[in-house]
Amino acid sequence: MDGHCIFRVFWPKRLCEPIKESGYLVGWSLGANVVVVASKVGFANTEQVNGYLREFQQMQGGMGLADAVIVGYLSREGEGLCEMEPRDRSPLWIDAFTARTQVAFRDILAFGMAVPGRVIVTVYDESIDEPWHYYLASPINLDLTQPPHTSPQTNRIPLQYILDHVNAAKAVYTHIHGNPQPHVQPIESPSHWLSNVFVACSSWVLRASNVSVMGMRVTKVSAVGQQLDLVVRRGVYALEQWKAKSYARRGPRGPHNAEYASFWNSACAALLDVVLGCIVGAVLIAHSHSVSTWVLNALKQHTVTSLQQTIVWLRGWPAGLKLNNGLDGFLAELFLWLVHFWTLVFQPFTSCMRTVVMVAGYSGFVGGCSMQLAVLSDTLALTTLHTYWFYMVATRIFHWQLVTLYSLFNLFRGRKHNVLRNRIDSCDYDLDQLLIGTILFTLLTYLFPTVLVYYLTFVGRRLAVIMAQGMLEILLGLLNHNPALYVALRVRDPRMFPGGVCYDTNSAFERRFIEAAWHLPGSPVRLSRDPIPLSARNRMNVTVLHMRSLPIPVSAVFFQYYQIWVQFSATYLSQGILRSLVVGDVVRPVQRLQHTMIPGAER
Repeated sequence: MDGHCIFRVFWPKRLCEPIKESGYLVGWSLGANVVVVASKVGFANTEQVNGYLREFQQMQGGMGLADAVIVGYLSREGEGLCEMEPRDRSPLWIDAFTARTQVAFRDILAFGMAVPGRVIVTVYDESIDEPWHYYLASPINLDLTQPPHTSPQTNRIPLQYILDHVNAAKAVYTHIHGNPQPHVQPIESPSHWLSNVFVACSSWVLRASNVSVMGMRVTKVSAVGQQLDLVVRRGVYALEQWKAKSYARRGPRGPHNAEYASFWNSACAALLDVVLGCIVGAVLIAHSHSVSTWVLNALKQHTVTSLQQTIVWLRGWPAGLKLNNGLDGFLAELFLWLVHFWTLVFQPFTSCMRTVVMVAGYSGFVGGCSMQLAVLSDTLALTTLHTYWFYMVATRIFHWQLVTLYSLFNLFRGRKHNVLRNRIDSCDYDLDQLLIGTILFTLLTYLFPTVLVYYLTFVGRRLAVIMAQGMLEILLGLLNHNPALYVALRVRDPRMFPGGVCYDTNSAFERRFIEAAWHLPGSPVRLSRDPIPLSARNRMNVTVLHMRSLPIPVSAVFFQYYQIWVQFSATYLSQGILRSLVVGDVVRPVQRLQHTMIPGAER
């Protein structure tokens, strides 16, 4: 070791109190200058302590921690020192004592030889009675679908590796001082048979939801199919978690807090969803006739009557615009015929509207209010299907005319598009070509306002339908990803969701540690059995820090809503949609925003 070393000692808060008897310090020696003290054993010799530590190591195997060892000795004022053998064999040994209510370090030894240096004592709270409190170097990731955060490789010991041992200190204390957590064996019961039947039925439902219709999966086309797929996948995952994870049944356990909170938050969100669905379903069933009548009148008014009135208005120079009479009359007759055809096709389904309302009501008792919103979204998509057709026709005509005008404009300028080099090059046209191109360009220019008016009319209606479906998707997200339990746990106990650590220098624990070469206020330190007087020792420079766990901000528990907003803005408020509207490209149907929040699952 160097002549002047800096030793980092992580000291439990419990050992800052006065002790009744001397004892060995157990913990972990991490590297050449980092020691994590877990507890004190004051009722056994070194052989017995090592036996306890071996038992603990066997019980905690596979945790990725270093072997727990004896790291020092803590004696009371005036009492003797420990055995020489374990101290002389230890690569790093803490020799400390207590004087009244204070703690002092005699020496830091390496294989029995005192090493001068500076000691940075970091006091931490082991929280024996609160096993869900633990330390993290970086904020906890509540989104289980994201990969875990990995720190870059350095020559220094990572802080999280040290904090993992600090978090395990409560397990060492519990094991040594009794009350170890027994291993819970799974108990076979009829519920296991029922769960297997549920998993088998769920697999059939998932296969049905993945059926392709016109090259697209049902979950991508239908909101009901997507919601059913999401509910089944979450149910299967929750059942697997319940059967495999003990934290789901007994409570949070440190690093499993995110899984615990995710499991019970999903259960809480599903319960609230079903309660709302039952309330709304009861209302829909009780007033199914009036609701179906109101829905039919609203659909007829907004999807047929208003559309016919708008087309008739466009035939008579709307807002003073002088449109081409021939093209205007042709387009108006075409769309009016399509509206009439849609009324004939959709007329038989109007008698089933009350059945749809009843199905939506009863679905709330099974799938919750989110399933009712999914039924509403699919009903809106089916009843406005004709406006999508009109939009497609108007968009294609507008796009073709725009492309043709662009090509004729290049011909008018004596240029053409080079397909191989993807650029505009000069070109020598014949007089006949220029004449015909100029005539066509002029003709299409005069017809363009008429096409533009019809295009803007049906684009506006299509955007209204898309935004309505988008609002329904947001409401589905609010119900499917309701963070009610996250918020409750964050408010009740902020330390359950750690967001990093901070160190306090001016804390109450600073007065609990003294330097061994100094005298206590009022009287000197008396070490009657200490073979080396304090005056002959090198003074240990001690710096005391108090390590506290910082909670994540309250806004972090709404991470699912943030993801939904990011997807919504990227889908509906992007520059791509604006470009599609300008150049006449087709705006695709609404993209589904829901995701399962299951690790490894497709969103």
